[in-house]
Amino acid sequence: MVLAGSLWYTGLSYFVYRLRPYRLVQQSLSDSIIEVAEFLREKAKFYHRNNNYDKTYADLLQLQVSVHEKQDAVRELLFRTREIIRDSTPEGRFLMLVFVDMVDLFEQVMSTYYNYKQLHDQFDSANILPDYEMAIKRISYALDDIAFALKSGGKPVISKRLLIEIERLKIKINNFEGNNNNNQFSTSAIIALKNIEVNIENILARVKTINNYFKLRNSKDIRKADVDTEKFITRQKFDFNLFTENLTYSSSTFRHSLRVTVVMLLGYVVSQILNFSHSYWILLTILVISKPGFSLTKQRNYQRLIGTTIGAFIGMGVVTYIHDKNTLFAILLICMIGCYSFQRKNYVVSVLFMTPYILILFDFLGMGSIALARERIYDTFIGSGIALLASYSLFPTWERDKLKDAMVNILLANKAYFEQIAKLYFENNYNRTDYKLARKEVYVSTANLASLFQRMFSEPKSKQIFIKEVHQFTALSHLLSSYMATLSLYNKEHDFHVENFEALKPIANNTVYLLDTSIENLHKGQNTIDNVPLIRLNETGFSIKSGEDLIPEQFDLIQKVAYDLYKLSVKIKI
Repeated sequence: MVLAGSLWYTGLSYFVYRLRPYRLVQQSLSDSIIEVAEFLREKAKFYHRNNNYDKTYADLLQLQVSVHEKQDAVRELLFRTREIIRDSTPEGRFLMLVFVDMVDLFEQVMSTYYNYKQLHDQFDSANILPDYEMAIKRISYALDDIAFALKSGGKPVISKRLLIEIERLKIKINNFEGNNNNNQFSTSAIIALKNIEVNIENILARVKTINNYFKLRNSKDIRKADVDTEKFITRQKFDFNLFTENLTYSSSTFRHSLRVTVVMLLGYVVSQILNFSHSYWILLTILVISKPGFSLTKQRNYQRLIGTTIGAFIGMGVVTYIHDKNTLFAILLICMIGCYSFQRKNYVVSVLFMTPYILILFDFLGMGSIALARERIYDTFIGSGIALLASYSLFPTWERDKLKDAMVNILLANKAYFEQIAKLYFENNYNRTDYKLARKEVYVSTANLASLFQRMFSEPKSKQIFIKEVHQFTALSHLLSSYMATLSLYNKEHDFHVENFEALKPIANNTVYLLDTSIENLHKGQNTIDNVPLIRLNETGFSIKSGEDLIPEQFDLIQKVAYDLYKLSVKIKI
């Protein structure tokens, strides 16, 4: 019966794939666009009066992790499945174009980072910042429309209200600049507002470009995206050395395997002693909850307990008060669909549907009762307790053990990203693929460090190290990549010449030196701050010309953030 079910599901899956081969990619791409829209809405909160900047920033970091995960899932599907991206399919080219432009759009969103508190101090009285908030939100709604169109097969339309909001914003800023004769607002603050507005216009232009792709969706004339897909695929090599390297206690994989083995054995002994009618639920709970790290086990533990307890009470109510078999069967189908639909999206909801589904199923088999629901709760609590205690005391793996590697990786990624951006200004030969690879690594390493920090924060206090410093390091790394993205966009959006920026090379070289020194400090556990100089703009002999003053200032900002990271690398000794 198990074999028959496996063959049936395999056949059904293959049939659905052949019938709609692009459906999975469409859904995955749609989900990634929704996450970018959420990121935009969260960023819009910076323009809200009396905003909690720390909370908004922390939420942004978490959303960035989600955006990376969703984009990586799309990348795997698009780049690994050759049938999706072959040149002969208009739908494949369409999906690739939308994805590539969405990654560029996210870079554009990442590039806007300012001193928002200072902006509020300057412009709250003028009541212009709410217009920025609304314009950004309306762009996020346009992205939601694109995501929905991908899933439904429709065509998104740019709302007239959005275009009106952007036009109103431009008029207000021009009026500010023209009516600032009494110097009520500082020139630098007005320039910042103009830069943000220009960036919003550029994001809107990308949204319009993506919308235009929908008009050519089924046309053979739709162009091919210029992407070297092979370089973006991460491949895992499987060999005997990989196996033997994990047969040591220093391997977190080995410790997790050993822990699960011992805990499952303990759970089996407990289940035999209690002699419940369905005591295998204890083992099942242990297996599902046990994760390599304590924080993940703790999180899954809470989700399982809450979902099971609420679901058991709902299931008891259904079995007790509903006796019509057709009604019970309809509820069974709803719970089954809910369970598997939310399994990856929201585990609490998935378990909440799963428990009534199981209780109703047993009721059809003539074994459903309140006692069964009670046993389900008991078994879940016992299994959860055993798994949580084991993750804390039995061959534990703490996030602090991975902290140094994550911090070094993000410094290496930012350094490589900066070197690629510097080539835009200092070299004639520029490889777009290398730039995109470096940008991808920055997103990956930033997401890894942010999620690691959040997991470490949920661990016991005694296992947390340098929480304040690591939080600052994460924030500065995010700020550094945002400034770099801004510098990159300056070059793409304006016609600058390489020879004008030779005087900025000392600042660029010093930035790379600071990042290299920070990496070395983390490796060696340096405990003293050496006399590493900051190169000032006035020392470079750079001659600022009209329209070019933003470039040297951005190079200078990046150098200063790199210097702050260098100072933190001395404080954090792991």
